[in-house]
Amino acid sequence: MAPDARTTDSETTAFLDLRDAEIGPWTAARAAERGLGLPPAALPGVIDNVALLRGQTALFVAALGEAPLGEIEGEIPETFEP
Repeated sequence: MAPDARTTDSETTAFLDLRDAEIGPWTAARAAERGLGLPPAALPGVIDNVALLRGQTALFVAALGEAPLGEIEGEIPETFEP
C-alpha cells in the first residue's frame, strides 16, 4: 500500500506495509519492546486482532487521503463517535 504522506507517519507506513506472514513476528517483537509478556495461549488472538487493526488502519488512511486538506467553507466536520 502507498499511503498518502499527508496522513501517515513512518511507523504507520511501516505497519501498513507488513505482509500477512510478517504480522505474527512483528506483533511478538513489538510487545517485547514494550515489556509486555503475552501468554502463548493469547498470542494467536492478539495477532488476529493486529491483522484486523492493520486492515482498519488502511481503510482509515485511504479515507483521509481522499478528504480535502482544508475544510470546505460552511461545512461542519463530523465528530467521530465509536
